[in-house]
Amino acid sequence: MKAFQTCGMFAIAAGLLSTCIAWAQAPAAPATTAAPATAQYSADELEQLVGPIALYPDDLLAIILPSSTYPLDVVKAQRFLEKRKVDANLQPDPALPEPVRNLLNYPDVIKKMNDDLDWVQALGEAVVSQQGQVMDAIQSFRRKASAAGSLKTDDKQIIVQEKEVIKVVPADPEVIYVPQYQPSTVVVQSAPPVYYPTPYPSYYYPYAPGAAFATGLFIGAATACAFN
Repeated sequence: MKAFQTCGMFAIAAGLLSTCIAWAQAPAAPATTAAPATAQYSADELEQLVGPIALYPDDLLAIILPSSTYPLDVVKAQRFLEKRKVDANLQPDPALPEPVRNLLNYPDVIKKMNDDLDWVQALGEAVVSQQGQVMDAIQSFRRKASAAGSLKTDDKQIIVQEKEVIKVVPADPEVIYVPQYQPSTVVVQSAPPVYYPTPYPSYYYPYAPGAAFATGLFIGAATACAFN
């Protein structure tokens, strides 16, 4: 029987505070010296960044996106999962950021992110500085995959299209299947994703399944951390 440890809620507003960097002014520095601007990704670059996860269920995406802003904590999460294989009673560090702690429910996703930290860091930068464009890129990728016949309702997920917004909702609200697919393939030909073999339990509070993208904007989601 599973004992559940509630991790609480998290939310990210559509307008995020930009990062402020303090620069010490050297006496001999030219007056025209300025702090470097945060990198801005083009629409095509953003589609490439979100491509590996754009077809994931909405509420899982609502955890992955903020987790990408904590790449070092993703590494810590992977190390925790490795240690837990030896000690099943090990509990997550409460100091982990809440979205990363919630993501521990999905070890395949943690491993995918840990294996490509350069991608995670770039995605996190985009989430912080270009959140609206990130959401647009996800929808654009989904529309291309749908047009190619690669994004369809099946026994594991339900595809709901409302005007320009495509939502991916678990067929069973209590279970999330994580898809596996090649981003470069699913947008040009019919190549429905396969799924990781392990179905993961999903927890929704207070949002209903699919609520995370209901407005086409990332509003956050809440889950519970579950351990035997």
